[in-house]
Amino acid sequence: MGAVWDIVVVGAGSAGVAAVEAAHQQNPAARILLLDADGEAPYQRTELSKHIASGFKPGQFQLYDDQWFGRNNVTLRVGDAVAALDTGQHECRLAGGDVLQYRSLVLATGAEPVYPRIVRSHEEGSFFALRTMRDAQHLIKGIASARTVLIDGMGVLALEVADQLVRMKKKPSLVGATAQLMPRQLSTRAAEIMEEVLLRNKVKLIFQDEILSFESNRKGGLDVALLRSSGVYDAVVVCIGVQPCTELAEAAGLQVERGIVVDEQLRSSDPSIYAAGDVAQHPDGSISHVWQAAEYQGRIAGSNAAGAQQVYDRRPFRLTTNVFDTHVLSMNLPRDPRGYRVEEVEADTVYQGFYFSEDRLHGVIVLNDESRSTLYSEAVIDQWNVDQVAEQLML
Repeated sequence: MGAVWDIVVVGAGSAGVAAVEAAHQQNPAARILLLDADGEAPYQRTELSKHIASGFKPGQFQLYDDQWFGRNNVTLRVGDAVAALDTGQHECRLAGGDVLQYRSLVLATGAEPVYPRIVRSHEEGSFFALRTMRDAQHLIKGIASARTVLIDGMGVLALEVADQLVRMKKKPSLVGATAQLMPRQLSTRAAEIMEEVLLRNKVKLIFQDEILSFESNRKGGLDVALLRSSGVYDAVVVCIGVQPCTELAEAAGLQVERGIVVDEQLRSSDPSIYAAGDVAQHPDGSISHVWQAAEYQGRIAGSNAAGAQQVYDRRPFRLTTNVFDTHVLSMNLPRDPRGYRVEEVEADTVYQGFYFSEDRLHGVIVLNDESRSTLYSEAVIDQWNVDQVAEQLML
């Protein structure tokens, strides 16, 4: 019989680290194991895309030092991937051969990048993605001598990468199938403003197009064929989204659809296994890809794995980024704005978009009002009425 742990947490991103912290707070006597397949101590992954130009040192974004784990009765094993789960025996089988037993398990395996349909296995190394510290180090090294870079994507990560490339005096182009930037987070008008910002910074935007193929040429660059055009670039960076890492759960027989299906307490179809963060699919079918939501879910899953009965209340969290000296805040934007009362305000460089449902604030989009980010969040969470928003937030 292998070592027996009260709680095993698989994955050391925002959700996983929050889970072990909450589990210890709920039951200080619990023996907790955190397994990190990444190969690095747990770190804040969202910082990677913001430091491509300046670079970083290993450990720079570390969430906790080694002493923290010891003080909190948590054992950290870095570089240990879980190869399989035996739910009947409550066992984790590690890639290195070790077998560990758990009483409760939290799966916080996160998500992995989505790649274009044209990418084949033999092309690995001819393009870059950005998810882990290893990815970031590979990208920084790989684009050192590049001048023109094609970024596949129009979302937050694509904009952050473009911002960093401009800081490095490179010429980025963005290509995507959508008709606007950040379609899940920005209104049409906010996207137009951001387009103007990018164009002023010499970023080329190629909307409603996609990469068909790219091949190395004799000059060391890439000949890229798009659906509507073609071009030659020194590098390609893929930023078209992520998908939940569900292979481990699926092989173990857990209910998996787009993500690991969980109930309101973040419990999977196996009552001793919880899931949190980018890998968890909630009862309404949604999956959150905001790191603050992942952290919040991790706390709930960890507490419940240690004996609590907390319910995930699905509270909204804001997405923020700073690109090209522009602060972007988006929170709880409805997928279909029809049926919502929309109020848009512009003053100087500030844009505000408010979405009301039955005279209560449902979501916001704000450009260049960073000092009041917390107030906007409170307004959405507390569902301020129209008068409150007009008096305290509207310019």
